[in-house]
Amino acid sequence: MAYTEEDKQKVLEKMKDKAWKTRDLAKILKLNKRDVDKIVQELIMEGKADYWSSGSTTLVTSKEFLEDMERRRSKG
Repeated sequence: MAYTEEDKQKVLEKMKDKAWKTRDLAKILKLNKRDVDKIVQELIMEGKADYWSSGSTTLVTSKEFLEDMERRRSKG
């Protein structure tokens, strides 16, 4: 099943709250993980989302949340 623009918006809204594993994001939103993976890739290509790595785990989040996390991390 293909995803809708509404699904894409839901994913982006959730990613503004925190960094996610795509499988957890799919569960919370009750969407197919493959669709969430495709949505995330599209959002990354549009410059609205990005990957974030804790060193052992790679997560996805919105650009705004990523910038905020990096700002807080640099302040210590």
